[in-house]
Amino acid sequence: MPQADPHLVLHGYPVSNYFNAARAALMEAGVAFEIEATRASQEEAFLGRSAMGKIPYLETPQGSIAETVAILEYIEDAGGGRPLYPADPFERARARQVVNIVQVYVETPLRSLFPGVFMGGANGAEALGAARPVVERAMRALARLVEPRPFLLGDQLTHADVFAFYTFDIGERVMRFAYDASLLDMVDGLRGWDAMMRTRASTRAVLADFSSAFGAYLRDKGAAWREPVLKDPAHA
Repeated sequence: MPQADPHLVLHGYPVSNYFNAARAALMEAGVAFEIEATRASQEEAFLGRSAMGKIPYLETPQGSIAETVAILEYIEDAGGGRPLYPADPFERARARQVVNIVQVYVETPLRSLFPGVFMGGANGAEALGAARPVVERAMRALARLVEPRPFLLGDQLTHADVFAFYTFDIGERVMRFAYDASLLDMVDGLRGWDAMMRTRASTRAVLADFSSAFGAYLRDKGAAWREPVLKDPAHA
């Protein structure tokens, strides 16, 4: 494990799927970094580091970079780690295409439902009716673009895998709660890909911290959603 570079610090909170994607990408690239537990804020000092006041942001020797997709690009372009985009320009563009579809057409509409799932609020019929067709259209698009073998775009792990995994990990909870439907069943091979991604060392580390923080977050928010309790087969 490389020694942490005090000039590369990822700020965020392990309940955030965006923070988790950035952290996993740094780990998969083998880039040395530290983590600073940080919550989103609209205070002026925070806005100087993350202009929208959101997490994550990455502190670099040149300054701070916010927005997860920009952080992934920085990880790739700054060098010093294992590439997570293909060398071929067309294949790189295909990976970025997947990231864009997942962020704009899966993560964003499902995030609009977070208040009624994770934050103690309620999702009205209009919100529920608006989000689902966008997500389903996006998943149909992904079914045309990916073919897990074993990764989404072939035999190389890319930023598309990392970003999609953490979007689908939280998104699956939203889909099941709101619609009794599964993202992972909408694309052939996606459930096996998800299981494979969960075996990676980065995933195990990131999800362990997520699980530790998520229960407390749900209790604090008075969330309707709870982690399902798995039955012991011996007592089923």
